[in-house]
Order: sequence, then C-alpha cells, then structure tokens
Amino acid sequence: MSASAVKSPSRAHSVAFYVGLGIVGQFIWGSYPVFGKGAIEGGIPKFSMLFIATSLVLLLSVWLVRRQDDRPWREIVHMMLHARALWGVALFVVLRSVSNLLAMSMTRATWVQLIYLLTPFTVAILGSLLFGEWTPRYTYRALLISTLGAAMVLIEDWHHVFAGFTRLDGWGLLLAFFSMLALAIYFLMIRRSARSQASNGLIMLQQSIAVMTTYLILTLVTGEDWGQWLTVSRATFFYALLVIFLVQIGGNTLQITAISGASPALITSFMPLRLISAIVLGWLVLGEELHTVWQWIGAGTVLVTVSVYLWLQSRDAFQGILG
Repeated sequence: MSASAVKSPSRAHSVAFYVGLGIVGQFIWGSYPVFGKGAIEGGIPKFSMLFIATSLVLLLSVWLVRRQDDRPWREIVHMMLHARALWGVALFVVLRSVSNLLAMSMTRATWVQLIYLLTPFTVAILGSLLFGEWTPRYTYRALLISTLGAAMVLIEDWHHVFAGFTRLDGWGLLLAFFSMLALAIYFLMIRRSARSQASNGLIMLQQSIAVMTTYLILTLVTGEDWGQWLTVSRATFFYALLVIFLVQIGGNTLQITAISGASPALITSFMPLRLISAIVLGWLVLGEELHTVWQWIGAGTVLVTVSVYLWLQSRDAFQGILG
C-alpha cells in the first residue's frame, strides 16, 4: 500500500472534522437573532449584554494572538495603531454589530436572518463596484430568485401586502439590510487585511477592542440599568448566557477553528443553515411561525438558491486552484 493511500483517510477525516465544526458553527450563528431577541424582550440591557460578550471574546483573541503571532507585544500594538486596513475592519464590524443588535430587537428574528442570507450576493456586487473584482457567475439571477423568496416569507397575506407589518418592523428590516451591507464590506476588508500579513487573531483582537469600547460607551450614555440582570426571569437570563457563551464565544471559536482547517469558501457555503436554525428556534422560543404554505416555499427558495450559489462558487474556486 502506498504512503498516499495510508495518509488519505486521515486527511479526509481531518477535513470532515473541520467541516463538521463549521456546520455546527453556522447553526449556532443562526440562533443569535432568536436568543438575542429573547434576552432583550425579557428585560436584559442589550448593550451591557454585548459588552460582557465582547469582553470575553477579547480574551479569546489575546490567546489567539499569542498563539499565532511570533512577535513582541510592542510590535503588535504598533501594527494595530498604524494599520489602516485593520481600523477599516474594526469600523465596519462595529457598524455591523450595533445595527444587528438593534434590528433583532425591532422585528422578527427569522426575518433578520433572511436578510443576512443575501450577504454573499452583496459581497460579489460590492466587490465589482468598489474594487473592480470579477462578479461570479449567476450572481444577479440568484439574487433575484432569493429576493423573490424573501418577499414570499415576509408577506403573509398577498391580498393585503402590509398585513402584520408595523413601522417598527420596517425600521428593523432597514437596519438588518444596513447590517448586511456592513457585513459584506467587512468581508471585503478582511480580504484586504490579509495582504498586510495580519493574522486572524490580530484582526479579531482589533475588532474586539473596537466593539467592546463601543458597547461600553453605549451602555453608559444610554444609562442602562445593570440591576435588571438581577430581576429578569430565569429563562431570560439563560437566553443572555446563550448569547454570551454559545454564540459569541462558541460561535467565534468554532468558526475560526473550522476556517483554519478547511477552505473558507467551503465553510461559508454552509451559511444557509443559519436560516434553518432561525426558523426552528424562532418558532420554539419566540413563537414566530411561518403560517402559510407560500411562506415555507419562499424560505425553501432562499435556502436552495443560496446553497447552490455558494456551492457553485466554491466549485469554481477549487477548479481555478487546480488548473
């Protein structure tokens, strides 16, 4: 038996392991709007919750920097202060995080996650418009089909298009769209930050500091009552713990680990799984149901379209590497 034949099963098992972590990570991130909204509606001060979460993520990023960067802290701090690309990443992750938090508190968690699934198309289009990048095949057709599917989910009564919608829902969807744009630009900035030889840990450290500081300022300026943590129900407190430890700590750790062991394109191709967890948990936790057959068809349309689109891009990227 050849050496390659011996090693291949081990390598296949290793890739499958990282892919498994990536799949679990996508399910976890899909739960974020649900558990976040559950905690906020139960009385948890939203900015304080994310301040605590990002403080712990900061500790995780410090550990990653010590593991990945073989240079003294003085040099790391100097790089963080002078790297414009890193500050650009930090700016957009702050915009993404704050708008995401506000959106989930204003409208349905399922609707928020639905908007976020348009991110891959937005990345492709903005990359072409802002940086002259080649737009992947099928982008505009897939975007059109996904938008139609999203409309089918959002509109429960086609005889009365705005049935069930409130002004607060409108603001929530607008913020979700803005958050999705910020996330798309964030991905584009991450791609360019890699050219400055910034490690994943360093990028995560920079953005953790920026987000943690932002939420500290917001919780102080808005005068949030941290004493509410002691008066909320056990269920609400549990949802907050899930946001902090399961989503922010667990989700980030799984995502970084998965990407370190498998192709980023392969891991991000599982993004549609977020909609599944958002729909299931939104129903179980918040009572947010899809009431009509057309809503379920719309959700399935978005899920299949985004899945096929990301799979095609991953396939094209893999073929490009081979040949």
